[in-house]
Amino acid sequence: MGERIGERIKVLLVEDDGDSRELLAELLEMDFDVITAVDGVAGLQAFEDDHPDVVITDESLPRMCGTALAHEVKSREPKTGVVLVSGYTDVDAGCCDVVLRKPVDVERLSAVIGSLGEAARH
Repeated sequence: MGERIGERIKVLLVEDDGDSRELLAELLEMDFDVITAVDGVAGLQAFEDDHPDVVITDESLPRMCGTALAHEVKSREPKTGVVLVSGYTDVDAGCCDVVLRKPVDVERLSAVIGSLGEAARH
């Protein structure tokens, strides 16, 4: 991937709820370059196309759940940071760097993205 110092961290947000996706993307776009996908399969395609530094995925997605997407991302690019967002406590967190409970604290999420994004670039 090479060094991209000075560029904003690129984030892929995978969320099937349109309102949540748009709101969160809008909040994150103040600090990061954000691309979005509506389900796990579209998320994996966007990951392949855009090579984001960090993937944020909801657990409950149509066509491919968030943990399955996280496994795919990590198998293809282990340095990519993965944040799993879930309303449940019993998720398989082994495939993710960070698990955040819903509702998401945007400030905490931004801090997590910043540290994972920097780590992904080195």
